Amino acid sequence: MTTSFRLSAAALALLALGVPSLSAQAIAYGEPPPIRSRPPALAERYHIRLTSAWPQLPAGAGCSNGGTETVEGTLARTDSGDYAGSFDRTTHLLFCGAHGSGGDACTLTLDGAGRVAMRGMVVADERSPSGRALRVAWVPDADHAARVRGECGAEFKRKVERMYLSVRHGAEFALPNAGAAPRTERLEEFAWTVEVE
Repeated sequence: MTTSFRLSAAALALLALGVPSLSAQAIAYGEPPPIRSRPPALAERYHIRLTSAWPQLPAGAGCSNGGTETVEGTLARTDSGDYAGSFDRTTHLLFCGAHGSGGDACTLTLDGAGRVAMRGMVVADERSPSGRALRVAWVPDADHAARVRGECGAEFKRKVERMYLSVRHGAEFALPNAGAAPRTERLEEFAWTVEVE
């Protein structure tokens, strides 16, 4: 009886001071926020095809800057939760114009083919249907090949080939949930079109 009286007296004292009881606080604050469910699972593998959407710039009769490139393969989930894979890359580049300070105008064509190593990191993206995107980067493998032809000087052609065989590229695109339909997206910021399935 004494304990019960003390508890009641303490509750009355709190109410007298204007402090609401715990049950009153619970009513005042309403129901607790719902526990957010985990987002749907991502697929263990995604088949990716990136197709260049580069501008094609005419530079005179029979002369233009541009070309096309495709990078295609499968990314598999790694132990860290990111993705990695080896992709096929085929390229046809066109160059027409002057290079360097005071250089004469010339033309060249680069044709390349080989494998690239691609890695992708999952990032949050509220515009993506899954709420997630994949930020990918790829670099050519050591055995990637290129052939440069045209009227430009030998040193310039070597530099173009070296750049093609060494430069790291990247893009970011929405990632569908596991089992979702294939999707195609034009990546305006990166000048690529991506197909994901």
